[in-house]
Amino acid sequence: MTTMVDILGGATQGRSRTIRRTLAAVTLGLVTALAVVACDSGSANPSPAPKASSDVYRWGVVGNQGAIAQLERGTPTAISGITGKVVQLATSNSDGYALTSTGEVFAWGVNSYAEFGDGQETPYETKAVKVAFPAGVKIASLPNPMPFDGGLAIDSTGHAWGWGLNADDDLCLSGLIQARPQRLPLSDVTLATGARTHALFYAHGTVYACGSGDAGELGNGSTASSTRPARVVGLPAGPRVTTLTSSWEGSGALLANGEYYDWGYNAAGQLGDGTTRSSAVPVKVGLPGPATQVFQGGSGPANGQTVAILANGSVWAWGNNQRGQLGNGTRTSSDVPVRVNVPKGVTFTKVNSGGYTSFAIDSAGRLWAWGGNENGQLGTGSSQRTQAFPVSVSIRLTQVSSTASNVAGLGAHP
Repeated sequence: MTTMVDILGGATQGRSRTIRRTLAAVTLGLVTALAVVACDSGSANPSPAPKASSDVYRWGVVGNQGAIAQLERGTPTAISGITGKVVQLATSNSDGYALTSTGEVFAWGVNSYAEFGDGQETPYETKAVKVAFPAGVKIASLPNPMPFDGGLAIDSTGHAWGWGLNADDDLCLSGLIQARPQRLPLSDVTLATGARTHALFYAHGTVYACGSGDAGELGNGSTASSTRPARVVGLPAGPRVTTLTSSWEGSGALLANGEYYDWGYNAAGQLGDGTTRSSAVPVKVGLPGPATQVFQGGSGPANGQTVAILANGSVWAWGNNQRGQLGNGTRTSSDVPVRVNVPKGVTFTKVNSGGYTSFAIDSAGRLWAWGGNENGQLGTGSSQRTQAFPVSVSIRLTQVSSTASNVAGLGAHP
């Protein structure tokens, strides 16, 4: 068993250029994931959610290598193949995951790099398959979002597991592809998140990172990559971390006192510190009050934004705004937080963000979306490519998850 001494002493290595060239040579296509919800023109009183045998829905597109299929439009597509009550969802750019109350995990999507974790690299699957954890392993939580074409999970004993694509060793493992879940060299893990080619973990009260460090996203003071968990430096020593979040070359941590720190890529002001300089150490975002929720979005160098809910109920966003994903009625990016235009009489209680699109669930369980819609990821059924204000989507959810243009939702029970 690897000890914390092993972790702290792990050698930091340069990025594997061979792996990068191999992945860069792959032509990235799109495989569709879905159907979208009919639009109710922004009404605060959407029509009831469609009836289906599953509480889990998918829409938008999932993308990796493979042919382009026709994008379905209309109502959400319910996921079949899941047994048991779903308690949590998570997405990667190419796949969706569902955790059940019994600690089992199910996956659907592209599976180009064995990211279903069942030992197979089958073609695109719309029916969920069970992730093959070793006997006796019960999963307690799913990091959200997941790494690029890979999966992560935290079990009931505080151990983290990873599978699928391991580009730049972002799973803290060796080998390009892990066809089944492998236990990572960390213990007492309570939080995790992944994106593109890096991942973050909160273990023993410390944040660690693995993978690429090109823009400083590992937060260890350098732009070198690390094949072993590298300690993030510069976070305050007192408050515990309550949330880890990540995006393309970006990382963030929300503290128990409501302060939010982020680090990494910053070309469009993604760090929210009033600059466009990337940072290899955490910087504090100047929010107008303590935050209760923060979620990063972004799937490439042309996007990247963060949305946050404050303790007073107001919603703020910053970063790239090319598709209106900041939700303030403009398409001007901002390197400091700007207020999201939440409709009058509506209270957002949960937020999420994907590539060019942001989402929220209100106090009545209604889904709202704003930003890019080139792949139908708003879920409104509209052909409009951008939406700069939040619009209501005709479905009620308890959770929404989006990475790139891939979206999944957990339906509210009657």
